[in-house]
Amino acid sequence: MLLAMVISTMSGVVVVMQPFMKDLTDNRDWAAGSVAATQFNDRLLVVAESPAGTGVVVNNQHIKDTIEPLHIAEIWQISADLFGHDRVTVSMESGIIIVTSLNNTATSIHIQTNSDSERWNLSEGQGEFTTNLSLRGWIKIDVLDSNERVVHRWIQAPLDGIQIRTPLTSGSFQINLINGARIEQLPNQPIDVRSYPRLHHDRALDGGLRVSFVLLDVDVEGMTRTTDVSLDIESRGVITFFDDQARNLRLVAEFSGLDNPESRYLRHWTDSYDLHRATGDSNEYIGFGPNGRLSGAEGMTIHPASSDFHLDVILQQVVVQ
Repeated sequence: MLLAMVISTMSGVVVVMQPFMKDLTDNRDWAAGSVAATQFNDRLLVVAESPAGTGVVVNNQHIKDTIEPLHIAEIWQISADLFGHDRVTVSMESGIIIVTSLNNTATSIHIQTNSDSERWNLSEGQGEFTTNLSLRGWIKIDVLDSNERVVHRWIQAPLDGIQIRTPLTSGSFQINLINGARIEQLPNQPIDVRSYPRLHHDRALDGGLRVSFVLLDVDVEGMTRTTDVSLDIESRGVITFFDDQARNLRLVAEFSGLDNPESRYLRHWTDSYDLHRATGDSNEYIGFGPNGRLSGAEGMTIHPASSDFHLDVILQQVVVQ
């Protein structure tokens, strides 16, 4: 009788404690996944700053078991006028490149990818062309004047990232490491952007305005499941797209996935512009804001939009294997 009462009581305790035990296990797994992702991201950013061919080895069973590639997570298009007083516009869709020049100073374009290049002539500063080059990787289009000076540059960079997914009792805890940003998501919860891509503006020593953007492309290769828990993180070098005086900057991005960070990025980068516009002193504003329509549908620019500034844009390339 007493034994039955003890068993019955213990069974009741187990039933009552079961939800708390699940929460405890989830909290432990969440903490382990968060710490592992933080350490991995730190090493990723260190390798991205390193010379090509150098890297580190990461030994982490949790990362090895839960890492997944995110193919073409973001596509960035960045353009700016670099010389003279013309205003040039470049657009590309489905391999069709359209170039317009307000003052007709543009005479030709030079298209370059990571493996090939081609050149086309413009007619009165205008042109529409269908390129035969591969568009799977980055592409750079230089618009030149009659003296072979680059008056405008347009680049497109598709970026891969990685996801670290930690299984929980219900669903998974996901951490996306994309373009230098860290984005977390718990099951049935909206995403939480913990750190943003490295887009900044500041004042140079001479008092001039400077804009810098560090892009990061992380390629994942050969991730077959093996007993080896080590991962190699290797730098594939850096490509410099802009290191010039510029004006009329335009930043446009496409994001994959339904719950993507686009609106949070825009809010983070352009909140100050909205505040200045609401108080009626947007003419004095220096910083990022919408390009064209206030909705941001036409991308971002740096205000004042017509002022010259120094533009630095680089692409860091890393492979995980």
